[in-house]
Amino acid sequence: MIAKSNVYVVIMAGGGGTRFWPWSRERHPKQFLPILSDRSMIRETVDRLHSFVSSENIFIVTSRSQAAHVRREAPQIPPRNLLVEPAGRNTAPCLCLASLPIHRRNPEAIMVALPADHAIADRSEFLRTLGTAKEFAAKKDFLITLGIRPTAPETGYGYIEKGGILGKIKGTKVFEAKAFREKPALNKARAYLRHGGYLWNSGIFIWKVGVFGEAVKKFLPQLHGDMLALAKVWGTSREKKVLKQVYERCQPISVDYGIMEKAENVALIEAQFGWNDVGSWSALWNIRPKDLDRNAYISGNQPAGTRILAINSSGCLIRGEKKLIAVLGMKDTVVVEAGNVFLVCPRDQSQEVRRIMDGLKKKGWKEYL
Repeated sequence: MIAKSNVYVVIMAGGGGTRFWPWSRERHPKQFLPILSDRSMIRETVDRLHSFVSSENIFIVTSRSQAAHVRREAPQIPPRNLLVEPAGRNTAPCLCLASLPIHRRNPEAIMVALPADHAIADRSEFLRTLGTAKEFAAKKDFLITLGIRPTAPETGYGYIEKGGILGKIKGTKVFEAKAFREKPALNKARAYLRHGGYLWNSGIFIWKVGVFGEAVKKFLPQLHGDMLALAKVWGTSREKKVLKQVYERCQPISVDYGIMEKAENVALIEAQFGWNDVGSWSALWNIRPKDLDRNAYISGNQPAGTRILAINSSGCLIRGEKKLIAVLGMKDTVVVEAGNVFLVCPRDQSQEVRRIMDGLKKKGWKEYL
């Protein structure tokens, strides 16, 4: 049994949540919104971990523009555990940065990395799965990821192909991660579903901090060298300057593409705790309660409540704030009022909302971002 003090959690909270525009904005992105309950997603994530690890061992990585939001939503996390990136550089630099203070505190630490904005239906099973993964990580020098059994041919997720069985921990099988697959076209996603040997990539990782460091050294040597230079000045007056220099020259790269797809010591645990990355309005529709016409509703925070009227409409996701929202004769449509913006789009195109943001940037309409 691994002592709780040897386990550290890194919550990645620097994303922009662009596919949830216009509710999610650059200065108030998805992880700070009460999308699933009356609590923000990052607060739900932190609360979910309270029996698994102490607050002293939770790190949150975020951006400068979001740091104040994090402090407000997660006041129990020590200020020194809030790591602020000078710029977004994807998950590999993010997790390398988090590994520095963890390694300084405990070179034998087990590191659990997860996003701040995922939905978890079964908290007990989630923590049990993390416990299984940390036990395997302590025994074997593997980079471990959690996979989710697909329930539909989802084109918005990456996939992992299961290989042979590496062992069992407390009755749970641990598989070799045979291959990582990018977000597929619909026909390929359907083939993965029929095959049965492909799991959704959850973006949740577990490993010894030292094993992760060796993988970075092997597959991302430039980043490894920069992080070593940063480690030498960590906690000194030069830390911020060197951190800025490192991020100015480091290339954006995901930990999946930079390390997991290349490493041979990657293990896969099939998780069954009810997972959704809530990565689009369509994904939110999938998990929201629905009426008899399969319409899902989200009310704003106005004291009088939001007024939504849907007639002869089905399969819609409708969110309102101040105005009456009336929908007539629509099918599988997203209708969102958020601040100074209305969004209307087919539900199956909600993954493309970021294209609207690109268009707004080209026109210089920054007040809508």
